[in-house]
Parts: sequence; C-alpha cells; structure tokens
Amino acid sequence: MKQPSTEPKQKFGYSRIGVEEGKQQEFRTAILEAAKAEVDAFPETLSKVTEQLKAGDPIGIIATFASYGLHTIVDSERGLDDKRAFKDIEQHHVELLQALALSIPEAEWPHAPFTPDQIQKVADTLPDVAMSFLHERILAADGVEDNEQLTLLSLQERVRLHTQAVRNWGYFSEVVRISNDIYSTLDDKFRDHFGFKATELIQIMKAIVAELERRTNDHWQTLAKVVTERTPTDIAKAYYREVPDLQGNAEDILNALPDNITAEGMMSIVMAHFDLRLRSNVRFDAAEVSALVDLDDDLIEKALSAIALSPGSLVDTPTEHLFLGNPVWDAPVIKFDDAFFVAMPQMFFSHIQRIMERLADEAGLKQKLESRRAEYLESELHRIFANRVPKAQLIQAASWKLGDQQFETDLLVMVDRTVLIVEAKSNRLTASGLRGAPDRVKRHVNDLVVYPSIQSARLEEIIQKAQTGDQEAQAIAETLGIVPNDVDQVIRVSVTLDDFSVLSSAEDDLRELGWMPPHHQLAPTILLSDLVCIFDILESDIALLHYLSERKYLQKSFALLGDELDFLGLYLETGFNIAGLRDEGDLFSVSGMSGAIDRYYNSKDAGMEAPKPKVNLSRLYSEILEKLANSQTPGWITAGMHLLSSADFDEQKKIKVKLSKLRGKVRKNYKNPNHINSLFVKPPESRKAIVAFFLFPEELRHTHKSTMEKLALQMLNDYPGIHTAVIFGRSIDVWKLPYEALAIIRQLPDAD
Repeated sequence: MKQPSTEPKQKFGYSRIGVEEGKQQEFRTAILEAAKAEVDAFPETLSKVTEQLKAGDPIGIIATFASYGLHTIVDSERGLDDKRAFKDIEQHHVELLQALALSIPEAEWPHAPFTPDQIQKVADTLPDVAMSFLHERILAADGVEDNEQLTLLSLQERVRLHTQAVRNWGYFSEVVRISNDIYSTLDDKFRDHFGFKATELIQIMKAIVAELERRTNDHWQTLAKVVTERTPTDIAKAYYREVPDLQGNAEDILNALPDNITAEGMMSIVMAHFDLRLRSNVRFDAAEVSALVDLDDDLIEKALSAIALSPGSLVDTPTEHLFLGNPVWDAPVIKFDDAFFVAMPQMFFSHIQRIMERLADEAGLKQKLESRRAEYLESELHRIFANRVPKAQLIQAASWKLGDQQFETDLLVMVDRTVLIVEAKSNRLTASGLRGAPDRVKRHVNDLVVYPSIQSARLEEIIQKAQTGDQEAQAIAETLGIVPNDVDQVIRVSVTLDDFSVLSSAEDDLRELGWMPPHHQLAPTILLSDLVCIFDILESDIALLHYLSERKYLQKSFALLGDELDFLGLYLETGFNIAGLRDEGDLFSVSGMSGAIDRYYNSKDAGMEAPKPKVNLSRLYSEILEKLANSQTPGWITAGMHLLSSADFDEQKKIKVKLSKLRGKVRKNYKNPNHINSLFVKPPESRKAIVAFFLFPEELRHTHKSTMEKLALQMLNDYPGIHTAVIFGRSIDVWKLPYEALAIIRQLPDAD
C-alpha cells in the first residue's frame, strides 16, 4: 500500500537581522565608533539629567516619569495593554532617575516646581545615560583577544542586561502570594527586631500599590474630561469644574493668556499645571497608610523607614554602581519632609527577594531564610503538580543509590508512560557573584544551573540503561517504582525562585567555556512563578508536558533572547514547530511574544476580563487531544505529544483537507489491496515520531488493527534513525470521531 506524505512547512513569521557577508569588520568599526562617541559624551549627558533634577522638584519629575512612562492604559476590548505616553521609558530608567536624584545633596534640592521643558529634556536624555554604561563595556571588551575571556564577558553582559532591564519575576497577585508564603515564617523574628512583621511590610506595600493606582486613575480620568473639550474657553471652564479646589476661575486664566491661543495650546498649559499634582499623588504619611491597612502609625513608620533612602543618601555612591546594583532596588521609598514618597511601589515587589534578604541578614535570619526558601520551593512544587496532575504518581525527595554514592531527586512525577524529573534550586542569583573572577563565576553558575541539570540527567541515563537490560540500572529504577520498558519519554526541568533563564539559555557559552560536559543537554531552568503560569495557560496535560519536553530542545537549538513567558507565547503560536528557523542564524529573539499572556494576567489582577491565550490548534488536532485525554488509554500522553510535534497550525489545516480527500479515495478504491489509505507526517528531526492518519471503511474494520501495526513497522523500516511511529485509525463511515484506534510502535535502544 502507498502512503502520501506531508512535511511541516514553516509559516511562523520572523525577520532576519544580520550583517552582510564581508562587511563584519565595517560593522564592528561602526559599533565601536558609536560606542566611543556615547562614552565620550557620557559626562555631558549625565550632567543634563542632574541639571534638570537640580532645577525643579526632583520628586515631581520622578513621579511624572513613573506616571507617564510606567502607567498602563486600559483598552475596553483587550483589557490592560502596554500603551504608555513615554514609550522609551522603562522601570529601570525611572529607578536610575531616582538614584540620581538621591545622589544630589539635600541642601541642593530645589523648591521650585518642575516645568514641561525639564521633563522633555530628561525624556530625551535618560535612555542615553542608561545605554552609556553598556557602550563603555563594549569598548572595554574590544581589546580582549582570548576567546574564553570574550565568552565569559558575553555571558556576564547578558546577566547584567537582564538584571538591569527585567523587572517582573511574576504577575502581581502571584508575586504577593509567593512572597507571603515564604516570608510569613519570619514574622515573629522580624517583629522582635524591626517592630513590624515581614507580611505586614508586604501588606503595606500592596496597599500603596493599589492606592497609587487609584490616585493615578483619578488623575487621568479628571484630565480626560478636560482635554476632550474643543475650545480654549471650554477647556479652561472644564478644568475649574473638574478640579474644584483650584484658586481663581476660568476667566482669570483666559485673561492671562493671548487671545489667539489654540485649543492645543490651552490643553498643554492645563496638563502641565495639573501634572504638578503628581508629586502629591506619590506622597504618603503613616496616617494615610494606616487607614488603608488598619495598622498602627508607628508600625507603618518603622516599616517604610526600613526600605527608604533620604535625599543625599547616595552622594558618595560611584555612578557605575547605580547601573550594576542600584541602591534603590534595596530601598525603593524616599523619606523626605516627614513623609514618604513612593513613585514606584511596584519596585518593592520587583526586588522583594533582595530586599527581604537584606532585612533578614540585618536581623540575623539569613540561614533561616535560606532554609525556608528551599523548603517552600520543594513543597510548592509537590502541591502544584498534585493539583494539576492528580492521577500522577509523585515521589518527593526520591532517594536512590548508584554504587557507593547516595543521590536524591527533589520530585519525581510519573504519569502514563512519561517520567518527569524535577530539581528545585532555591539559591539566589546575585549580580556580585557573576562579576567576580572566572573561577568564582564558574562556581556560581555550576551551583545554580549546571549541577541540578547533571543530577537530573544522571537519573535519566539510569532509566535509559535499564531499558537496555542493565541490571544495576533496573534495580535502581525498581526502588523508585519505575518500570523502564513502560517509559516512552523522560522530561527534565529545574525550578527556581529566582530568574536564571538568562543562564540556562546560554548553553553554547557554558559549553564553550568548558563549564558543563561537552555532550550534556542542559535542562531548562524555569522560575516558579512562570511555571505556575505555564500550568494555568496550558490547560491540557498533554500540552503541558509537551512544552516542558520541547523546552530543552528550544534552548539547545538557539541562542535565545527573551524570558520564559516569551517562550510560552512562542509555543502558543507555533507549538515549537520551528525547525526551519535553525538554519537562519544562531541568535533568536522572541522578546515581546508574551503580549497576550501579559494582557490576560494584568487585566485579571486589575479585576478586568481578557481572553485567556490558548494553543493555536486546528479543530481536528484539538478533537484528537480531547479524546486522548478523556480515554487515557496507555500511551495517551505519548501519542498526544508526538501529535503536537508533527505540524504547526497551518500544516494542521492542510492535513485536515488532505484527509477529507483521502476519505473519498478510500471509499472508491478500498477493494484494491494496494489502495492508498493513509497520510503520514515525516518529522524534521529523527528524535520525533512519524505520525500517520490511517483511514478504513466499515467493511475492513476487522482488519484495521493488524493493518496499522504493519503500517507502523513499514514506516520505521523506510525511515531508519526514527524510532517511533504513531498511527491514528479513523473510520470513513464514522467521520464524527477524530479517531477510533491508536497504535504506538517504539523501538527501544540497543544495549551497548
């Protein structure tokens, strides 16, 4: 019998950016010249920003940038969206601005209000200040000729950029939940040492986040009612109507302005004047916060003071430290004039791990906190897997022995014919640990990323050896309740409380440095809060396990730029069926692909509804996966994972069309022993399975099982190197069912 075949074609859109062949040196020279120009201009650029901070109210300027640059605008149809007035301003820019303000002696802080001209000058210059330090490091690397040293510098640079720019280690509600769970065990010791509990500090800052959002929304809503008027007179009248505590009246302001002023001119004047109130929006005193959280004023004063800096606090701080380890990350509050100014309360939650570590260290609780982080991560992993995959067999702290060595796997998850090996790593990723000498950096990377991966790979190798008949390996597997020949795939993943993604996606760099075994495949390292999102978004167990399985190959195939939720966004769009891109270059940027995921969770946190992102699947594939999940016959996850690896969305639609045509041919020709009765998808990689769709009429139902087995063996013989064939059998006369029979043929590896 003959089988028409199809192979997935890449339909996922992308843009290729590169340097034209033969012009690499010209490009390098241009980059170095641009970097040198930026570095040479840095003192002047920095001076332009500090001059504006000395000319007008620094807190008002910081508040304006936080409001215009970081405030998210609501889209009534899509929920919260990333539409901001200052597109080029990110949180790390405003954090830098706050640090620069605190570097000015208090005696030099101006009392004059800021002006729109000052805001514009800072907006034009601040991003250049942030980039100047990157350019300085580019120039520093120019004289390095040793490849190993260059690779190390590249790795350190990626970590620096990640530390400087990436802020959200989780969506707000999840960050609050995880933080409360971890730090609640320190409450009593915190209260004894500081006069407030750790969870009370979290409660206070959460309330300030909500209150500042309310004040900011009120500010924008009031302004919107004013600037929508069409004439200068109407704008002035609306301003006094909507802001009743203004002194004077609309006629006063109109009389003070030229008769020929336009509506746009009046709008600019009103906005500039009203924005002076942004300073008061970020001002909080203990009594105000007490009304929000029902805690004593004295306790609130102590809590906010513990994470506050005052004007002049950073006078002696070297400028480069504001980039590599900005002190405001440890103290996001400004204490000034008997009040607290919190322009970015979200900064507290962005950096809560380092803030709490500092406070715990001050209270003599460093070891207690480290123990709690480890205990929490392991217990939380068990909880979320048990809730999500209730029929799975879970073994926490699975102990096993190889020779004279004793090993422990943090979590072993066995479901259907899949074994998931999970290692938990609660250590913190510190910038100082990655800025030192090479040996120190190597130890840091090994402890955080490489060793946990080697640990999980060791157990995977034992399972593979057991499948070939190795008696020692079989004995180890037996102690863990693993039946080796009932295992189709082993998935390895490391889970952390800090974001190590920038390290785990630098697999080629680590291998080039000799910091990991040459042929070792690094397990993906996933932040716990990201894993929670993955579990939530991927509602199908098959899709969840497929994602975790394919993540290893994604990071192995590309030098990735993006975070875990960008990878998830890529998966939702493509199912990671992007093998064709591997010939297009080494560097693959997926930054921004988490947009739909961000909108969903940010809207949810804001009490709004937004559509939940889903995997991009055709109706046929969705129906097959649903039937597999409902039946849960042995191999259901294996079959589903191979199905998801067989085609992207566009190819899935083509498969459906081809099957409809094949149905007609089978009906017409089924009496011919050599009639075409199947469609198979050849994988782009030998590690994947051939997936076939076999059609039969009711007249041949009695032979369909044996025919499917023969077909599977034939496919494996025709394509040596591919070890698995998955066939879905479907009756042409019961077309409403996506499939009725399933065959999985897998060739086990030979013994050495």
